[in-house]
Amino acid sequence: MKIKFIIFILIFVSCTSSEFSNQITVNPELTQNITDLESNSNIEIDLSKTIIINYWASWCLECIQEHQLLIEISEFDSLKNNIYAISFQDTKSDAIKFLEVYGKGNVKYGIDENSTLAINSGVFGVPETHIIKEGTIIKKFIGPLTFNDVEEILIIFSK
Repeated sequence: MKIKFIIFILIFVSCTSSEFSNQITVNPELTQNITDLESNSNIEIDLSKTIIINYWASWCLECIQEHQLLIEISEFDSLKNNIYAISFQDTKSDAIKFLEVYGKGNVKYGIDENSTLAINSGVFGVPETHIIKEGTIIKKFIGPLTFNDVEEILIIFSK
């Protein structure tokens, strides 16, 4: 009986590890389909450096909950110009209204009309935040960001 319990604990711990073990490489071609919400031009996402991509939607209550935190971390020097917020399965007009109400900060906002980047990056739903280093997703935060998540993000960006 004890051995079964120990095996269960080992399996549980390995499945709940905070590290993202099934790393996904982001397809650079899919980032070319991201349109800036305001200018309608394509957003250039530099996958050669460490960046954050946050998937959100105007209809998502948890996205409202985390939005101010995302704006606040966008002001850190190490994160400036490194945060992309991609509207997921939403209309452009609703996404723009969301930003008018809740603010923008130092974040680059885009929309992927067909959600191909999100789907190919393994997004389960919104909000979901990915840390991407050299084109590979090294960490996923599923659900709204918390202060503990922000602390972890700042540690990653300080390296």
